[in-house]
Amino acid sequence: MKTMPRQRFTLRELCLMTFLAVFGMLFKPLVSPAFNLITDFVRVPGGSMTAGFSLLFLVFAAARIRKPGTALLMGLVQAAMSLSMGISATAGILVFITYTMPGAAIDLILCSGWFDRFPLKLRMSAAGAAGVLAGAAFTNMLYFRLPLTAFLLFYLLGILSGACGGVFAWHLSRRLPASVRF
Repeated sequence: MKTMPRQRFTLRELCLMTFLAVFGMLFKPLVSPAFNLITDFVRVPGGSMTAGFSLLFLVFAAARIRKPGTALLMGLVQAAMSLSMGISATAGILVFITYTMPGAAIDLILCSGWFDRFPLKLRMSAAGAAGVLAGAAFTNMLYFRLPLTAFLLFYLLGILSGACGGVFAWHLSRRLPASVRF
């Protein structure tokens, strides 16, 4: 049985991943107030909608770099930043799970090769939705324990924002010239 050669990240890819992970962390507080207007109205936690647009940077990097572990590593960087800056004070060390689960879901769809028969736009949209779903599932079990109606609305809004974030990441990747390689 032949094993695939291990793909290592180049320094350029690691720098891009770090930049996009930091940018994703900084982007979330900027869009959060707008999404909280919607989620406060329907009485569900606002993080599910905001997460879709902050995860678009992980989806973008995983689709561009195409190496297993890209989004997972970016999730670890975001978790370390969140823990060190005190952003997720209530989660503590569990922040590593809540930030890496979306990365693992994104990597599963974009970097495993199992879904390569589907168009890239659909895969990126599904990766964004799966990333939000993976993160929202754990945070709901850990913190919220929402009733069924709010629970379904929480997931629906999260999946919708993740899918929109994935499509936005696809448009962003199409806008970059072919000469920009990672």
